[in-house]
Amino acid sequence: MDGSMIASLISILGVIFAYLSFMKDKLKSAEDFGKLQQKVNHLEQQALNNETRFQKIETKLDEIQQSLTRVETLLSRIPNQ
Repeated sequence: MDGSMIASLISILGVIFAYLSFMKDKLKSAEDFGKLQQKVNHLEQQALNNETRFQKIETKLDEIQQSLTRVETLLSRIPNQ
């Protein structure tokens, strides 16, 4: 084997190694993206759940406010003694 043959083999091995490293990084990026996508989906679901809870709380507060208004109205109709 002469020097140019060895250099060619080393070059080919270098290209193969670089390609494998690229593919490894690409797979890692795809895995990270998948995890991020799952987290986003989970956070979106939590946001929907929180929104539903807040709507229920707001409805309950409205009902309490209406009840208090009725009580105040009834109390204002009672003559002071």
